[in-house]
Amino acid sequence: MKNKITTLILVIMCSLASMAQVGIGTTSPNTTAALDVESTTKGFLPPRMTTVQRNAIASPADGLTIFNTTENCLQWYNGTGWYDGCDGDGNLRGGGFTNGFEDNTTCATKVISVTSCASVTGATINDDATTTDGTEYDWNNATSYMGGTNTEALVEIGGQCWFGRNTTAAPTAPCADAINTGCNVWAASASSPGDIGSWGYYNTSSNTAWATSENAAGEGLLYQWSAAMNGSTTERAQGVCPTDWHVPSDCEWMYLENTLGMSTADQQGTGLRNSGSVGSKLSNLTSSFTNSSGFTALLAGNRITNGTFGSRSSVGNWWSSSWASHTHAQWRDLLSSQAGVRRNSSFKAFGFSVRCLKD
Repeated sequence: MKNKITTLILVIMCSLASMAQVGIGTTSPNTTAALDVESTTKGFLPPRMTTVQRNAIASPADGLTIFNTTENCLQWYNGTGWYDGCDGDGNLRGGGFTNGFEDNTTCATKVISVTSCASVTGATINDDATTTDGTEYDWNNATSYMGGTNTEALVEIGGQCWFGRNTTAAPTAPCADAINTGCNVWAASASSPGDIGSWGYYNTSSNTAWATSENAAGEGLLYQWSAAMNGSTTERAQGVCPTDWHVPSDCEWMYLENTLGMSTADQQGTGLRNSGSVGSKLSNLTSSFTNSSGFTALLAGNRITNGTFGSRSSVGNWWSSSWASHTHAQWRDLLSSQAGVRRNSSFKAFGFSVRCLKD
C-alpha cells in the first residue's frame, strides 16, 4: 500500500512539473515563457550549421532557429523561408528560400521582400479569378501614387506585393521642380545632359519636352534613375514610392521571375530570357500574352539619353534600384513581339517607368 501511495505522489508531482515553466539560472521563470534562461556570464547557444546543412533540413517547422556558420547569422524559418537579422531588418534573403530560388547564387545574400498585400493598410482583396498566378487587391490610397482608380491597384505574386500600375509620384530630389521648369528641363539634343534627375510624362506629339499629363491610366511617369530613386543610391531605397514601399532591386525582380517559372540560369542572365514565357504572364500586350499574374504591364515606352521619346506601345522599361556602375543601373523590359523578359543595365540618364514593391 505504501508503494502505491508513493507512486501516486510521484505521478502527481510529475504532472504538476510538466505544466510549469522551466527556469535555468532562476527560481521564478517568466510566466509567459515555457523556458526562461538567466545568466550574466553565459549565453544561449543554438545549433550551428552551414547553409548547405540548413537547406538539407526537410520541412523545417515554423520558428525553427539555427546559427548559420556560412553567413555568420542567427536565422529562423517562418514558413516561407529562412530569415535573419544580420543587418537589423529581419528580412528574407535569397539563399533562405526553399522554392528553388536558393539556387540563384547572384542573390544568395540579398534581401528579398516577400510581404502579402493583406498587410497593406487600406487594401482589400478583389481577385480576378482569371489571373491564376496573382491576386489583386483594391487599395484606398492608390490614386495618390498611380493613375486610374483604387480598384485592383495592387497585385500579390509569389507573396510579393506590387503596384498594379506604374507610379505617378513626383520626386523631391535631386530635382523637385515641376515638369519642364527649372532643373527639370530636358530638351531633345544631340548631346546628353546625363542623369540630371529629370522626370515627366511621355510626349506623343513632340520630342522637345516632357508631356505634362498621363497618356493612359497606369502608364505613369518616366524617370531618370536618380529621380526614380529620389536622390538615393541605396539598393531597395524608398525612392518615389510611398512609406513602407521601395524601388525593387534586381534580385527582387528575379524573385518575381522565379515565381512565374523562369529558370535559375535565365534569371541571372542578361538580354532576352525566354524560359517560362514570363513576359507573357506579366502583360496582355506581349507575344503569346496571358497576363496570368495580374501584373498588367503597359508598354509605356521610354526616353533615351538624347531626350527623344520612343517605343510606346511596343516596349515597356522599368528601373531597379540596383546600380551597375556610376553611370548605369539595372532594368527590366518587355517587348510586344516577345514572350520573355529582358534584363540589362543602361545609362541612368534614360527615362524609364517605376513599379513599387512593398517592404
